[in-house]
Amino acid sequence: MIKILFTFTGILMLSANSYAQGLINFFNNSSTLVTLVDESLVNLGPTPGTLGGFRYELFVAPAGTLNPNLFATTGLIATNTATIGRFSGGANLAISGHAPGATVAILIRGWTASFGTNNASASPYFVVIGSPTGHVGQTSIALNFVLGGFNGSTTLPTFSAFGGSQGIQTGFSLFSNQFIPEPATSALTMFGLVALAYSRRP
Repeated sequence: MIKILFTFTGILMLSANSYAQGLINFFNNSSTLVTLVDESLVNLGPTPGTLGGFRYELFVAPAGTLNPNLFATTGLIATNTATIGRFSGGANLAISGHAPGATVAILIRGWTASFGTNNASASPYFVVIGSPTGHVGQTSIALNFVLGGFNGSTTLPTFSAFGGSQGIQTGFSLFSNQFIPEPATSALTMFGLVALAYSRRP
């Protein structure tokens, strides 16, 4: 009976550890504000304190990843707060598929809430010029972010996505989608420039 009890307890502990997920605090601070930039590249200052006017999504990749296209969504979405330039998604949030103590790379994409609530809307390439108007952008990459949580023997500290020794160190800007060309327009412009250069060859 005692052997069975110990075996059962061991299985429970192993299964609990296998389902443990790394934790993160998903918000920015007063030194990492979000600002808005218009179509003329004029800085309009911090995002206004209109609750729910903006969305922010956390993305993750293997530690050291430099290419933003290789990041996958965590499904964690935050909204702006009543304080200008600030947003919050909550504290001690679990990142599925990543254990406590794991080192990952993170970045955050932001966009005007009217574009939608999912990660497709966070990419400039999904925004149609003029319909609707708004802002999109993303942070720099924190290359080596250590996730918190209980790793089976120790409760590791939960770090914030911004600041500290490993979080995103600066604020970031959301750019007017009136400034961002549609992919088809960009391709057509590039084709025209190449054709013009070729036609002028001696």
